[in-house]
Amino acid sequence: MSVTLRNPRTGDIKIVPEGWAWGCFIGSGILGLPLYRRGLSVWGSVMVVFNVCATIIVLVPTARAATLDEWLTVIGVGLSVFFGLCANRMALDHYLALGWEYADAGRRRFG
Repeated sequence: MSVTLRNPRTGDIKIVPEGWAWGCFIGSGILGLPLYRRGLSVWGSVMVVFNVCATIIVLVPTARAATLDEWLTVIGVGLSVFFGLCANRMALDHYLALGWEYADAGRRRFG
């Protein structure tokens, strides 16, 4: 399923998928690129910073860094699941906040 949005000023149409976001689940660890594509630039930037920190930690050869790397891996998987669950809803909320409207007049809520 998907939601169709219309920009009232330009008439552009955007289709936002509903439910699980496989692209964000798999790709959020790759510098947050799917998040930027959905207009979620703040979350994309969070993932860029997270990935840069995780990469730097991997290069430090200490036991503390190895433990921190394990925790960052767990957090990274958790973030991937979070984005898989919530990225489509967050994208829809983002577009509605920018003034986009539902193209189907009878549709009011996501989900």
